[in-house]
Amino acid sequence: MRLLLDLRNTKNPAEREQLAREADECGIWGVVVTGLQGGECVEASAIAIATSHVVVVVDIDGQNVHPTTLAEEISVLDQIAQRRTMIIFRGPSSSRTVVTTLLSGLPSEGLILSPPPAQASIPVHSPEEIPQVDLPEDLTEAAAVIDRHRDLPAAFLIVSWDRSIKELARHFVGRATSTDFPQMVADMADQIDPINQ
Repeated sequence: MRLLLDLRNTKNPAEREQLAREADECGIWGVVVTGLQGGECVEASAIAIATSHVVVVVDIDGQNVHPTTLAEEISVLDQIAQRRTMIIFRGPSSSRTVVTTLLSGLPSEGLILSPPPAQASIPVHSPEEIPQVDLPEDLTEAAAVIDRHRDLPAAFLIVSWDRSIKELARHFVGRATSTDFPQMVADMADQIDPINQ
């Protein structure tokens, strides 16, 4: 399972970019961002420019937005992000089908995207496919939450975390991917390199 840091409730753009940069530097797999309806890709572009490795997961409200226009915006975002884009799509299934088809490089209703996405196919998920949790501040309790979700069939987990991004990465990125995570190593790292909050 891969961890996605939830930045959707971080209203300050500078703070959001700083948190995304920290997640990028610490090895968090992805960050989840959004914006005002129709402006989600603009917000995501700022994160894509500020980072190098983290996947930019864009939570998009597809209600009352033409799916072809939306697919074009996502395609441009994917070019800016250099193949680091993933979508959470909220909207009608008919619109999702058009968006998914176009972002897979296939024609829809006689249209094809130009420019095409940088990826061969941009992953598009519904909100129900990716669970989300607010991790407790207590590391033992948070570890139990990660363990519980790791054993579910979901490939991703969106986490809200109010503490240090470095601490999140140190204690939970490896734990999320493996049942054999050596917690002792993270605890020793805390002693050697304390995380100042």
